[in-house]
Amino acid sequence: MAKMKITFLIGSIFFALGLATLTNYNINYDTINHLPRGQAYLRYIVTGKRDYSDLPKPIRYWQKPESLFIDTEASKKDIVKRSIYQNDSLTYDYFLEYDGDGHPPLSDILSSGFNIILFQKLRIINDIDSYRVYGLILASALVGLVYWWGASLYGKIPGIVAAIVIASHPLFWSHAHFNTEKDIPETAFYSFFIFSFWRGITTKSKKWLLVAGLFFGLALGTKLNIIFSFFIITPWLFYYVFSNIPSEKKVITNFFKNNFVFLLTFFSIPIIGLIILIASWPYLWSDPVHGIMRMFGFYKSLGLAKSDANTYALQTIIYTTPIIVIVLSIVGFVTSILRNSNEKDKISMLFILWLLVPVLRVSIPGTNIHGGVRQIMEFVPAMAMLSGIGAKSVLKFLTKKTSSYIAVLIILLPFVTHIANLTKIHPYEQLFFNSFMGGLSGAKEKDFPFWGETYGEQYRLAVEWLNNNAPENSELVFVYELMPNIPPIFLRTDFVFSNVLRSGFLKRGEYAVTMLNKGTQDRSYYDMYLENFLKPVYVANVNGVPILKMWKNDEAHLKKPWIERLDTKAVAKVSDSSLLIELFEEKSLSKLEIDYTEKQCSALENGIAYISRDGSLWDRLPGNLPDDWRVSYLGAQPREGKFIEPFVGQQVKFIRI
Repeated sequence: MAKMKITFLIGSIFFALGLATLTNYNINYDTINHLPRGQAYLRYIVTGKRDYSDLPKPIRYWQKPESLFIDTEASKKDIVKRSIYQNDSLTYDYFLEYDGDGHPPLSDILSSGFNIILFQKLRIINDIDSYRVYGLILASALVGLVYWWGASLYGKIPGIVAAIVIASHPLFWSHAHFNTEKDIPETAFYSFFIFSFWRGITTKSKKWLLVAGLFFGLALGTKLNIIFSFFIITPWLFYYVFSNIPSEKKVITNFFKNNFVFLLTFFSIPIIGLIILIASWPYLWSDPVHGIMRMFGFYKSLGLAKSDANTYALQTIIYTTPIIVIVLSIVGFVTSILRNSNEKDKISMLFILWLLVPVLRVSIPGTNIHGGVRQIMEFVPAMAMLSGIGAKSVLKFLTKKTSSYIAVLIILLPFVTHIANLTKIHPYEQLFFNSFMGGLSGAKEKDFPFWGETYGEQYRLAVEWLNNNAPENSELVFVYELMPNIPPIFLRTDFVFSNVLRSGFLKRGEYAVTMLNKGTQDRSYYDMYLENFLKPVYVANVNGVPILKMWKNDEAHLKKPWIERLDTKAVAKVSDSSLLIELFEEKSLSKLEIDYTEKQCSALENGIAYISRDGSLWDRLPGNLPDDWRVSYLGAQPREGKFIEPFVGQQVKFIRI
């Protein structure tokens, strides 16, 4: 009973801390692909309605992003009981036609249920954050499970260590706040499945195996990672069975005869999973085979590639895991190998496989991983359990040298330092790099793959600053990203928010915001223009490295005066496939303007711009023509006999289009 109370207490503490800090994190940039689908499917499943025609029309209002509760400039009773993700264009019929090339929708549906209850019915939590309570509850339950499992196997202190490891793991803690439609639910269901399966096998409990089937289905309905769990449980199961059953043929035969129902329940797990997958995905109802094959095609396109073995995932784990956790995990790993033969339930082997399989499956030749190790976040609970084993071994050693209280302090004090370091970079914990790498600044200096890449959580605090500092009727654009990355209700209602307002060298005064990471500095003209010519008005930093900047594109924020001189001295040479422009001398350019006749010309379908100082070595300008991204305010270029190509002060003598 005491163990269950501590389990509940630990899970509750994590939930309370997560809820208290939820408003520091923005939505993730995949949200637009998940929540409208979840709402459409949930509405049909619950009511049978295929659209939102009977709901009140959405109104624009300002939900203060710093508040968890419904906190607007309007009265709460005037805020319609409808989510911004209940979109009239993204209905049930839309998803029946266009769904299939993506993850299953179960967690989209369940998180939408939390929105219906917490925002639309109870009016407690705002429209955006109400969805994320779902993932936070699952993360809290998983932290509690890790403690209970560790304490049951190895004692209270190892259980506490294991719980601290997962709760304070930078990847897990940060994603528990915003990655609540995919990776956090998948990690939780994955872990509860392995626990239930272990419990069912070691206690010969049909009920626990049925529970395992339920969690397998919940995981399968969220993401396909759970399929690879069979490479964990199958080797462990054979090892466990043949280590505990005498090898005589008669004994083995009798085992199968006497446990027929138990074995039948065991083999029902994938069937239960498949039933839950199909039942929770209306897109599959008309043609499950075709739909499932289409889904597998999506995963194949993401996970397979013509590649050699790679160590990216392993390196990332090594450099982004707290050093105390690395040490305890290694001790736990070695201890598990040494003690495994003496264990009746072979649990250490289960934890070792659980840690290794997710990493190996994205490291072997022919495989690929995108978006970082969040895609295999299921390794974190296994690492936590091995850390608990390591803590027990270290405690056993230390108590021979000193008192048990001092031994516990020696184990726990490094976590105090680690958590203190995390608070310094809050709420950007997923950008944590340990001292092996030298923090985020070291990762940038060493050009570590995907340094600085996040899932979009930086925007929220930037929007808070904007609401408090921007003058009335200001304009806002993303430098490069897509507009759904910031919920429009987080902005004051007087803002004009549209990417068509990017004005570049026209300097019309729009605010421009973007996340910064590897490769963003020269991905577009607008990125280069803002960075080279304007002083930012807002910067978010981690370890001295800017991870988000906001500029106001006007004369007042120029780094130096903008002086242009018109030069019409150039020679143009036209061929069948290109236009070559040669200046009389090398110039630092701000823009190229060309007037042309459209007579006897077909519209440009695809073009690329190059520049050179000598006519031999060419640099490609970012983007393809026709393009409305360079200076969106001007519209697509070229058009209507006019072509404007912007530059950022490059030294140029030759231009080839």
